Amino acid sequence: MMIRTLVVTAALAFAGAAAAQDPHAGHAMPAQAAAPQSGITTVPANGAMTQGSPERFSVTFPHAMVLKTVALSAEGQAPVDVTVPAAPAAATVGVALPRLAPGNYTAAWTAEGPDGHKMSGSVSFMVH
Repeated sequence: MMIRTLVVTAALAFAGAAAAQDPHAGHAMPAQAAAPQSGITTVPANGAMTQGSPERFSVTFPHAMVLKTVALSAEGQAPVDVTVPAAPAAATVGVALPRLAPGNYTAAWTAEGPDGHKMSGSVSFMVH
């Protein structure tokens, strides 16, 4: 029975590791939840504490994407859409941010791949 338990545990661990390497895992998940599974990273990162207003928001994917929307929300405020200029698909996409006052922010983003698949997420960060 002990060996069977170890074999099942190992099989589940292997299946989880294989899913974590899938570049399409977590397409509809927020970036902070999707990042470990799908290789998505953002700058600022989820939970970051910046010294001063960040100049840009960027998302890096494991494959080329086009950034479609970025909505920036200050704590307790309505979201503000950030203008996303047209750009070709790339593994790292980004947008200039307006000057941000000290406070807590959430950036929600959407992106689309050349094949039409969509991804979205959000990150929260603090500006000092």
